[in-house]
Amino acid sequence: MRIWGMAALCIILAQPAAAEKVAIPFVPPVGRDLVYRIEQDRTVDGQKSRFSATRRLRFERAGEGYVLRATLRKIDSDAPSAATESFRAALTPLIDVEMAFRLDARGRIIALDDIDNVWAVVSQGQERMLEGFDPGSPRHRAASAVQALFTGLSAEGRLALLAGEYLPLFLFAGGDVEDGAAGRGVRTMAGSPLGRPVNVEGVLRMEDRQGEKVRLEERLAGDGVQVAVRYGLSTRSGLVEEQTRELTLGPRALTETRDLREAEVAR
Repeated sequence: MRIWGMAALCIILAQPAAAEKVAIPFVPPVGRDLVYRIEQDRTVDGQKSRFSATRRLRFERAGEGYVLRATLRKIDSDAPSAATESFRAALTPLIDVEMAFRLDARGRIIALDDIDNVWAVVSQGQERMLEGFDPGSPRHRAASAVQALFTGLSAEGRLALLAGEYLPLFLFAGGDVEDGAAGRGVRTMAGSPLGRPVNVEGVLRMEDRQGEKVRLEERLAGDGVQVAVRYGLSTRSGLVEEQTRELTLGPRALTETRDLREAEVAR
């Protein structure tokens, strides 16, 4: 009986330890101005080009959830003007339009206050932009294509479009991450600069855990696409404060960085 017991103990000790789950709260900083900067580097017409957008954010408490007040403040690019037409056509009408997103207690965006009025302001901005371009010009064609896309959206599609750039902030809020060598399997879809969505899958692993910051790495692949994402996640607020995404498909590549910080120390 003693020999059987020792053998069983050896088998137990040989088993890999279960990964520790680290709970991620959702407690965003309330009443403080934040700057959220998104920057993309990709090759356009054989030239490495930068596209950037800077937004001002502020969280407020609202019942059991929160309100995120978000405003696109500026966009910029050093790409050739022809390559920025769609980028500017899509974002210019959103500049200085404040949006108040409703979030539940787990960090899920569930609504946008006064969405009809916000959409009307964006539509008016598109009309003003079109009036400033010569009919038939590349700028006019790009702006018309964006306007047609916006016009065809359902109510759910409008919310998804307006909220889309903020969703990466809340990827892990209200959930958990695993502190283990095996990591966690992930399936998702990769988009820009592919021009079409591609199914990718792989593993999310914790790289480092110090104080109130967790660093994660995600490596995904599918149909010739390779994606590597690194996250700097706050275990105090539950927000992704830093994110770097590298995506490649053959010769096409994109590097995107996202950075959230206090307004007074923003770049």
